[in-house]
Amino acid sequence: MNGIVITWPQLLYLGLALILFYAAELLLFLRKARSQALPREWRRRHAELEEELATLRSEVEALRVSLAAGAHLHYAAPAAPPVAAPEETPYAQAIRMARQGADVEAMVRECGISRGEADLIAALYRAERQG
Repeated sequence: MNGIVITWPQLLYLGLALILFYAAELLLFLRKARSQALPREWRRRHAELEEELATLRSEVEALRVSLAAGAHLHYAAPAAPPVAAPEETPYAQAIRMARQGADVEAMVRECGISRGEADLIAALYRAERQG
C-alpha cells in the first residue's frame, strides 16, 4: 500500500498557506469594494446635479416665456446692509489737511505721522493745488 502520507508539520504548513491565501483574497476584495464606493458617491452627486440643472433650466424657460409675453418682472434687489463709514486713516487725514493748505507741523502733530511723511504729502498736494 503506497499511499500519500501527510505529517502534522506538513498539515500545519498547508493550513497556514490556506489562511494566507484567504487573507490575501479578503484584502483584494476590500480594496476593490473601496475603489467602487467612491465612484458610487460620484454617481449620486452627479444625479443630484443633473436634477438641479433640470430645475434651473425649467425656471429659465419660464422666465423666457414670461418676458416674450411682455410681462414686466419687478425684481427688487435685497437691500444692502448699511456700511459704517470707515475710520479716517492718519494718511487720509494728512492728505485732507494738505489739500486745505495746512502746514507740515500741524500734520505731524494732529495725524501722528513722521516729519518725512508729512513733507512728502505736503509736497505732493502743494503741486496739485498749484497745477
